[in-house]
Amino acid sequence: MSCIKTEIALKDKNLFVVQANDQYFNSNANVSKLHSIQFLECTGPSSFSPSNTGYGIYLTGGTTLDYDTTSLYILSVRCNDVRRSDTDSFTVNLIRNTPPVINSLPTTESISEDLNTRTLVHSLNVTDVNTADIVTCAFNPNNALFELSKLPPALVDYGVFLVGGTVLEYDVTPSYTLNIDCADHRRTVSDVLTVAIIRNEPPTIVNLPMSADIPESITSESLVYTISVTDPTNDTVTCVITPATSIFYLQTTSAQFETEIWVRGNQGFVYDTKRQYTLNIECADQRNNDSAEFYVYILRNMPPYFPNLQDKTSVLSRTSAAGQIIYTVQSVDPESDNVQYSLSSNTSNAPFIINQNTGAISLTRSIQTEQEPGYDLYISVSDGRNMVAARSLSVRITDVNSPPHFQVPVQTLTVLENINSGSSIFQPTITDEDLSDVHTFSVVYSPPDGAVYFGVDKSTGLITSLVDIDYETIPFKSFLLVVTGSDSLLEDTTNITLNIQNVNEAPVFTKKYYSLTTSENSGGTIIQNPYYQYTDVDGDTVKFSLDCGADTGRLDINSSSGLLSFSVDYDLDMVGTASQINCKVSITDDEYTDMAYVNITIMDDNDNSPVFVNSEYTFYIPVTSSVGSFVGQVHAVDNDIGNYGNVLYHIALEDFNYGLFDVAQNGSIFVSESLTQYTEGSTLNLTVYGVDTGGREGQTLVFVVFPTTNVAPITSGDGIQYLTFFRYSPNMAWFVPLMFILFATFCVVVHTIYKSNCSCLKKNEWR
Repeated sequence: MSCIKTEIALKDKNLFVVQANDQYFNSNANVSKLHSIQFLECTGPSSFSPSNTGYGIYLTGGTTLDYDTTSLYILSVRCNDVRRSDTDSFTVNLIRNTPPVINSLPTTESISEDLNTRTLVHSLNVTDVNTADIVTCAFNPNNALFELSKLPPALVDYGVFLVGGTVLEYDVTPSYTLNIDCADHRRTVSDVLTVAIIRNEPPTIVNLPMSADIPESITSESLVYTISVTDPTNDTVTCVITPATSIFYLQTTSAQFETEIWVRGNQGFVYDTKRQYTLNIECADQRNNDSAEFYVYILRNMPPYFPNLQDKTSVLSRTSAAGQIIYTVQSVDPESDNVQYSLSSNTSNAPFIINQNTGAISLTRSIQTEQEPGYDLYISVSDGRNMVAARSLSVRITDVNSPPHFQVPVQTLTVLENINSGSSIFQPTITDEDLSDVHTFSVVYSPPDGAVYFGVDKSTGLITSLVDIDYETIPFKSFLLVVTGSDSLLEDTTNITLNIQNVNEAPVFTKKYYSLTTSENSGGTIIQNPYYQYTDVDGDTVKFSLDCGADTGRLDINSSSGLLSFSVDYDLDMVGTASQINCKVSITDDEYTDMAYVNITIMDDNDNSPVFVNSEYTFYIPVTSSVGSFVGQVHAVDNDIGNYGNVLYHIALEDFNYGLFDVAQNGSIFVSESLTQYTEGSTLNLTVYGVDTGGREGQTLVFVVFPTTNVAPITSGDGIQYLTFFRYSPNMAWFVPLMFILFATFCVVVHTIYKSNCSCLKKNEWR
């Protein structure tokens, strides 16, 4: 029996099953290993079920098989029971493992010495017949400049890469030999990859040295020259100026191997200071360079010149207009530089300007109204570096217009008020040397309200009134008229001041008759305001005066306001006092006077209170007097005339004895109740009031005495008993001491005067 087994070492691999039959089956039968091999073993029946008669031949785990050493193994297998045995052989043939194959080697790859980034140099193509084998590759020996890595995305094949940052130098190492080992788990194959380094060739400047000319007047950035470069390895080439300069610079173009030389603007080249610039141009790839020189020569700038100056021209004054071109200056510049013109004149404020770019001379304003007969203009031209001396242009002005003139430039006129609308006020006079000129007039008013009152004829200049002139209603009393006369080209002005003069007008009462009613009153009291209605269109201050005929002295008038007042106390209760006064009121502005009439009615006033003849009355009546008995009579006098002079009497209501007596209209007092409750010798007092119809009142005190029966009453002829001054004992109590004091005082005064006179006489005698 035999089997074929690969060289692959497997643990406990079942190589073959041995079947043993025993006609006398004995469970103790076993298989003996007849040929003892360390990596083969037989496993007993317990390994198989259900019959348990088969044995397996296994490769022992960890066994290393090597075809080149032992290509086959012959195994002798013996099976025995307790009595007998059987032996046979088993052959194991090894199958040789096939190594991997590097299909892409040996070979040579070329790379530039300029490479310094991680770069794929070669892709390995490795195959293995045993597809299950895993192949790994590596450098042998290792090389720090290259690396071997699996290629994405499958990560199965290997690639040879240049390590990033590697510096290759052809002159040091022109090639590299890389030994690459590729192995599966049993065998390894090797091969060689040769990496040849391609030498970098330097760039070459093909069109230098060279030179170029630029004018010293150049001001803008300009292209001077284009450099051409070649590079055998087609590397990127960069050119610079060394040392760097702020005057020139290099600029790359869209073409790969061309670089432009530019001059910067406004460098202010001066031929006399520096005429040549040497530029060292260096062009390099990342490894090598080439250099050459470029020369820049400065060309002297030549000044421009005028082909059409000196010259002269003329301008018509009356047809001139602002912006009108009168002449164009021409100039030539040898380098065709941009030139600029400037202009000056022999007079200030000359009406000309020159276009600095074109040389066109034009008017800045119309000269129709100007009197200058001509101008000398001086023109200069510059190319920015050279200024050409000024050349002259004579300009003659023809058909000059003569201006009009007012004979009197400033005048003041007086305009009397009350002139009518349309009245002529003044005709200004204007003269003009150009007799054919037609003049028109215009006016400006100050204040502007003057246009309401005065007008100026546009054709003649005549000043007229537009309304009736009233001094009092015109808000301004003086107007300035600035009158302008024009011949359509030139004009003149005259300042005419019109002063409005006031003409005095009389004050006038617009209401002639006035009626006032007042009451009698004391002197100085103002009577009711009559509210005079009058006008004075001049607004003059007026004065009032009064004429009341025979009653003139009784009233006064305020000369400023016209208010009337009583000059003295006015009392109608005085006999002969009039209750009505007729007056003439005059108003004057010191030149004119007008008159109005005032009727004044004076009403009687209750200006007096009743006054009792006696301040006290004493009446004697018996206590037995019956009701209605006459007690006595009081009398009060009221100086008012008329109703205000009537007096009515009454007893004070608050008097304790009010109900015992009544007083009649004539002042008589009567008993109104029985007096028996009083005793003889007692006295009652009453307060009696006298009231006029105007409500004014006076009062007196009345004493009613009940005498004893043994005292005969003193009866007067009218039955009224009066208590005289000297009969009233309280009066005597103070009267007698007073008389004594007055007598003593008199004696002292007389004595003093006497002594004083005696002293004066003695002094006079001594002298």
